Amino acid sequence: MIVYVMYGEDWDPVTRTVVGPIGPRAAAARDAAGAPYAVILRTPGRPQPVAVLHIAWAHRPAGYLGIWAYDDQGRRTREIDIRRLRPDRLFLRRLAQWRYGSPELPEFAGSAGRVRIDLHPDGTSRRVSEPRGDAGPARHTVVRVPGDRSWEPVPAFGEWGQVAATMTGDRTAPVELRTIADPQGSPGVRSWHPPRPMRPRHLAEMFTVDARFTPPPGDRADRYAVRRVVDAGLLRLPSGCLIACDPYGGDADGAPTVFLRPGGYRVEIAVAAYPVKQPGHWRPVEEYVAARVVVSQNPTAYWEPATGPGQDVRLLRDGEFHGFAVGSGTGCFADASAERLLSGKWASDVPHEQDGITVRRDPVSGGGLIAFPSGRGDGSYPVWVGRDARGDITCVVADMLILHRAEIVAG
Repeated sequence: MIVYVMYGEDWDPVTRTVVGPIGPRAAAARDAAGAPYAVILRTPGRPQPVAVLHIAWAHRPAGYLGIWAYDDQGRRTREIDIRRLRPDRLFLRRLAQWRYGSPELPEFAGSAGRVRIDLHPDGTSRRVSEPRGDAGPARHTVVRVPGDRSWEPVPAFGEWGQVAATMTGDRTAPVELRTIADPQGSPGVRSWHPPRPMRPRHLAEMFTVDARFTPPPGDRADRYAVRRVVDAGLLRLPSGCLIACDPYGGDADGAPTVFLRPGGYRVEIAVAAYPVKQPGHWRPVEEYVAARVVVSQNPTAYWEPATGPGQDVRLLRDGEFHGFAVGSGTGCFADASAERLLSGKWASDVPHEQDGITVRRDPVSGGGLIAFPSGRGDGSYPVWVGRDARGDITCVVADMLILHRAEIVAG
């Protein structure tokens, strides 16, 4: 089987050309430097590629190899998401496949059958099958995948034969690779990017009184303004192990965890509001947009995500994050030693409550818990750790994601 190899920035399925074609030497230099580039694999007489590889070895938090297969109509039919978790080893993060019932069905049509498998380094995987697409039920299964099935060595530059054989479905025929240039290559820049997990936004501004924000896209609310920052009290952390979770029996075992020096830390809740027109006047509607544990007064130089046991940010896909799940409409910061509080068995002491915020203390461990309304209710919320220029923790912020997609109003 003959397979043509072409290099460039990307592939344009409309014009059926390589975008920003580059030669093999330039591609090899990018590969060695970890810079992004694309590999297009084609067979003679077929206008659509067998596969397109998107490679970015130096991407952070993990090197990336994404592979797409195409059908005769130019639709993507299969995705392979691979991460470079070790210098010499690749991990298979996701397999996904789409089945189109007719040649006229658009790419990724809602009625297309689809299946995806998400894999994890501990050997577990989750399979979601939707044979009728949006029109039918989804079947979820959890299985174990042998370790040798999900790890592969990093291929040397130019060794694309195995990918071609896998994508064509013919693993027995020998593959002859021929590097060529696309005579109709088009200028342009790449439209793809490696997976970008959620990044924090506006974490300082949400705690700045009078800071103003545009309405988030698709939100019916008007402009937001930070009205106040509520002092929720002192959180006792005798163990130094801070977690964020649902205080009413949520999954504290997988909650984001941050280790601090044992002691007491001030907790603040940011409250923003937007105006709603009422007969004869405007009424402000308040929402809890974020909560934070203040560790020091040093300026925050950068942010990093908080994770729970076994969580790895290198496996996240576009826009994903490791957060804490809420099913009661309430989130909290708590000391991990306060087992009675975290199991939903509230202590018998009279709580301190203010603006829907509850402060509790476990009489056994001495650990504290401060609960607050979780924005607009149930869901999953990220936790971010702020650090100063020396790397010391300045604060820990739980973002309720109400203003995450909003923009700051200048002036």
